[in-house]
Amino acid sequence: MKTTALGAIVIIGALSVTATVAAQDDALAPEERLAAAGESAIELTPEQESRARSLESEFKCPVCRSQSIRQSRSFMAEDMKRRVRELIVQGRSDDEIREYFIARYGEWILLTPPKRGFSLAAYVLPFVAVVAGAAMLVFAARRWRGQDSRRITPEPPPAPYLERLDKELEETE
Repeated sequence: MKTTALGAIVIIGALSVTATVAAQDDALAPEERLAAAGESAIELTPEQESRARSLESEFKCPVCRSQSIRQSRSFMAEDMKRRVRELIVQGRSDDEIREYFIARYGEWILLTPPKRGFSLAAYVLPFVAVVAGAAMLVFAARRWRGQDSRRITPEPPPAPYLERLDKELEETE
């Protein structure tokens, strides 16, 4: 029992230290992370920094694949961020930087697929699905409403029962 409690305390302590270190690492800007790793940071003007952050958000991390290189902490993403910054300092335009990464990794490196060819389906199919669903709802509603008018109305009860009902109602009044 004592070893279980001691083990739980050790695990909780380790998790809290890890969370603290991770939070401190997330608070660092890319240049600060590079400097903390012992590498020289690339100095950018505020405008260039804005471009770098925007471009970093457009590329997938080749390791994580579900995160942008801006979000990822992998070594590959750090190298790609450094390369984006180098290309910006060299004076390359955003389109030239995109073309550089597409030529090197292929179009899958882009987080948002291009709006052409097969990738166009990713943009068109959701709208087609919504329109098709709406059309199916309209069709089903019309069919359902049409069935109401075709319902058979119940026949009135036979005359002797109506006479008896009228007689009983008069007696209760």
